[in-house]
Amino acid sequence: MDAAPNCAICNAPAYPECPCESDRLQIAVKQAENRAMETRLDEIRDWVISHARQHILHAFERLTSTRKQAHATYLSSLPNYAVYMQYSGHPPIHPVYIHQLQQQISEAHAELKRGIDADWRASVLRYPEVLDYFYGLISLRLPDEDSPRVTSPPFAAAGYSDRGYDNSRVGYEKKKKKHRESSAPPMDRRREELMFTVGRRRGPPPVPTPPVQSSGLPRPPPMFGYQ
Repeated sequence: MDAAPNCAICNAPAYPECPCESDRLQIAVKQAENRAMETRLDEIRDWVISHARQHILHAFERLTSTRKQAHATYLSSLPNYAVYMQYSGHPPIHPVYIHQLQQQISEAHAELKRGIDADWRASVLRYPEVLDYFYGLISLRLPDEDSPRVTSPPFAAAGYSDRGYDNSRVGYEKKKKKHRESSAPPMDRRREELMFTVGRRRGPPPVPTPPVQSSGLPRPPPMFGYQ
C-alpha cells in the first residue's frame, strides 16, 4: 500500500508529483509576505528615500555654493565691473569698454549655468550609490532557531489535524442540521403546500389513461367515461 498522500489541491496521485501544491505554496508565501512586510517595506522605503534625497540636495548645494563664489570672484576681477554695477549697467565710460564687459559678464553667467547643470546631473547620478548605502543601514534579524517562538508556535499547541474532521466541527454540523429540521414546517403542512403549489401552477391533475386491451382477455367495462 502506498501511504504517500494525494495532492491536497487536485487529489491527484502522489507520483508523478503535480505542481498544484507548489504553485499554491508560492501564492500563499507572496500573500503572507504582503501581509507581514508591506507596511514595514513602505516605512523603510520612505525613510531611505527621504535621507537619500536630503543627502543629494545637500551635496548639490555645496557644489553650487562653491561655484557661485568662484563666479562672483571672477566678476569682481573684471575691469570696470565695480563701476558698471554702481551705475546699474550705465557707467560713464567708453561704450567699447561697456560692450566688452557685457560680453564677459554674459559668458560668465552662461558658464555658471552650465556648471550648475553639471553639478545637478552629477548629484542625481549618485542616487544608486546613495540608496544602496542607506538601504545597507537597515538591519533585518532572524530569530534564533532555539527560540520557543520558533520551536513551539501558538498554532502547534492544538496540533496539525484537519479542522474539517474536528469533533467540535462535527457537533456544529449536527447542531446546524438539527436546527434546520426543527425550523422546517410539519410534513402534512409541507405536503398541503406542495399540492397547493402544484395545483396552482399546473392546473387540475390529468385524467388517468385507460388500460391497453391485451389479446385473449375480455374488454373491461368502460371507465371514466371512455368507450
